[in-house]
Amino acid sequence: MNSRAWDILTPEEKSALSLSTNYGKSSWEAGEILNKPHYKYLEIQARAKTFFKIFTIYFEKTQGNIIPINSDMTWDLQEFILCTIQNRKGYRETLKIIGKESPLSHKKASQRLLALEKHLDFLENHPDRIHRDLHDLIKEFDRWNNFRILPPELQEPSAFKRRNKTRLLKHLKNLKELNPFDIDRLMFKFSAKDKYKGRKLYLPLVSDNFPDGYQVIIIKGTSKIVNYISVNLNLYIFKDKLEADDYGFLVEDYLNKGKKNCKQGQKFWPQFRLKVGKAYNYAQVNNIIPRRVNLETAFRDLDKLTVNKIKTKEANGINIGDPQKSAKQSKFWEI
Repeated sequence: MNSRAWDILTPEEKSALSLSTNYGKSSWEAGEILNKPHYKYLEIQARAKTFFKIFTIYFEKTQGNIIPINSDMTWDLQEFILCTIQNRKGYRETLKIIGKESPLSHKKASQRLLALEKHLDFLENHPDRIHRDLHDLIKEFDRWNNFRILPPELQEPSAFKRRNKTRLLKHLKNLKELNPFDIDRLMFKFSAKDKYKGRKLYLPLVSDNFPDGYQVIIIKGTSKIVNYISVNLNLYIFKDKLEADDYGFLVEDYLNKGKKNCKQGQKFWPQFRLKVGKAYNYAQVNNIIPRRVNLETAFRDLDKLTVNKIKTKEANGINIGDPQKSAKQSKFWEI
């Protein structure tokens, strides 16, 4: 057993791992011993197993050091890693420990984010493999930890069945609040003319000014435009017209229901996540590193299962809320 990897675990994680592996307790028995709900114990156990595994592998490469020997990392990045991972401290508490001398503790959140983003880019693009492994370790630790150590803009999806609903709601709010002037600017700057020979993509927009409540714009598919719409506007783009149209119809229908109930939400959110999962720029909008894009596959499989259950219930005449209107085709802007 790697003692350094074991030391990374919290007392609760050590107990969860010991009860299952050393004492052969079932998850129900172990949960009762730790006075935890069953689902919570399973989460703690999964975290403990994952941390012990990934840190064992990492420490074998670094002779038991979190910070690689003779590393050229800045002092504040080293302190950040030691506080958050080795000492399991939160993001805000870590910044207080680092102190005002570091850009990581800048008064402005945007500057703090920029500083941390530069540090992570430094690790990700480092010529030394160990530093690149450390970058992935930080990302993986943040995914599995019981609290986040990275700001939302730098996070990857949680390893557990938690979803960043705040981000999804923010996206819907941005989509709904686009005013006619913004839409006109989008059309003027990014729309693909008839003579345009390059790749074309489809941007669904929602507005009360559209006859159907939503519209799909045909845009130029250049990397610069895709990046701007993804990062600056937080909007989804699709490769397929029908996918974009289905997405626009689904969102418009939900946003204009007025006062919503739980059943409508239970029906909408799995369908919504399935739709955005097919977006061309899904990874960019959700800050997923391309080589780790499969992290959310399990979530999408769960959503497919939920949607299929809903369809089965509807086919059997079981009422689960307001019936979804049948999909209709919008008039695409022929720019």
